Amino acid sequence: MKMWSFLSKNWNDIIYLFLLLFSVAIGRYYRSLGTVQVKKWIGTLLGLLLILIVSGFNAFHPILSGITGILIIKLTGVRYCHVATFFFMFSYLFFFRLADKFGFPLPTGQTNLIEMIIVLRVVGVAFEINGSWLAISKKKKNEDKESSTELKEKDDEFLELISPNLVDLVHYSYNYIGLLTGPYYRYRTFDDYFKLPFSKYVDCTGFTINTLKAVPLYISLYLALSNLWPLEYILSEEHNNRSFLYQMMYPWALFAAFRQRIYSGMTLAESVCTSAGMGAYPVEGKNRTGHGPTVGYMKLKQMPEEQAKTTEYDFNTIESMEVWACETTVTLRDSMKVWNKAVQYWVAMVVYKRFPVKPLKVHAALFVSVIWHGFHAGYFFCIYFCPFYLMAEDIYYKLYYKNAIGLKKKILGFVMWFLRSHSESYQAAAFLLLTFDRIWIYYSSVYHYWYGVWLAFLILGLALNTAHKMSTPRVKKEGKESMESRTD
Repeated sequence: MKMWSFLSKNWNDIIYLFLLLFSVAIGRYYRSLGTVQVKKWIGTLLGLLLILIVSGFNAFHPILSGITGILIIKLTGVRYCHVATFFFMFSYLFFFRLADKFGFPLPTGQTNLIEMIIVLRVVGVAFEINGSWLAISKKKKNEDKESSTELKEKDDEFLELISPNLVDLVHYSYNYIGLLTGPYYRYRTFDDYFKLPFSKYVDCTGFTINTLKAVPLYISLYLALSNLWPLEYILSEEHNNRSFLYQMMYPWALFAAFRQRIYSGMTLAESVCTSAGMGAYPVEGKNRTGHGPTVGYMKLKQMPEEQAKTTEYDFNTIESMEVWACETTVTLRDSMKVWNKAVQYWVAMVVYKRFPVKPLKVHAALFVSVIWHGFHAGYFFCIYFCPFYLMAEDIYYKLYYKNAIGLKKKILGFVMWFLRSHSESYQAAAFLLLTFDRIWIYYSSVYHYWYGVWLAFLILGLALNTAHKMSTPRVKKEGKESMESRTD
């Protein structure tokens, strides 16, 4: 009976898991398909089939929004397509999440994930088209001043014009690889997959097995942790009657379970890519998540077939999570860099680098990240409060940890890791509880203590930093006077 209850409660997640596993399994067959056009059409049809299976009637949301976004790209032209597409896709995302207010059935969480990926792809390719046009136009104006790409230590963001036709935009938006839950990859990566020989010669099976081997552990830990420490218990009277230490540490268990869920989903998503060969590039390109090769890209495109057979490859381009780093990194700033890296790359490329008001770049990036996740209060509490913790963390990092060595560095590292982990867990509770009333119930039960701790740490850190700055010139001056007296 318990098993049946569990299956019925998590039926959509179970179907989603099997579809991810199916996407991994068919990669080797998809990779071996004949012509490029056949491969593109099969990938698109598979993607649309997955959308229909997952979403049913609600499949019209990702299909309608994606096709309309693609038409906007083509109709508005290269100069304004990125802005028009951005506002349309995010406006549709709001409508999609409020569908029940307009008489439509509210989509499931799984359909929401697909819609989120469609938004990333359609908006992302619009910014690629516009960004490449701007970069190439600028390069032509300064052609005589530019050195060749081969002499540069790092490639420019855009090295050639990106201008896909209408059909290729459809293929990119709906290809099954990465459609269910990511990772995000550029149109350039998608185009290279079909035009360059790398996917034929990389050891896709070896990479996929290596990526998949930890998934059973993540799923087992998720099931165990979510059973032992369920989310709803945090709102119960029984929880409120437990000791303050228990209430304070309960979010650690919730966030640990949540991380296992994310790790398993992201790892399976990466395996879909490795199985099909998407995102494979020679290691000499110093490949970065989302972006692809950062060094010598044009040279890699001209690599002879014989060299491609023997070169060493990696799948860094589609890597979303660095699991071990997520668990062990000392600071929140570093933790953010290794969490959902592909989406972070998209936010940086589309929002942070392109936002016109420099002082508001960070706030714009955070705001877009929040509304992409959803409009629940929990996302604001979780994501938008990060900078306040970072302000305090950066001070202590520079004052005490950065130049520490030996045992002192290890002790300080553990303290900073504990504080970082506790902060993430406290914020994750809001992310999971979602609505303001539920968040308020839990935070009130622990007297909103962590915000008080943040504020105290920040004020103390500012005072210590000021004292350090005031003492530093005095130390230098005294050292200089001592040196002069020795010279005399």
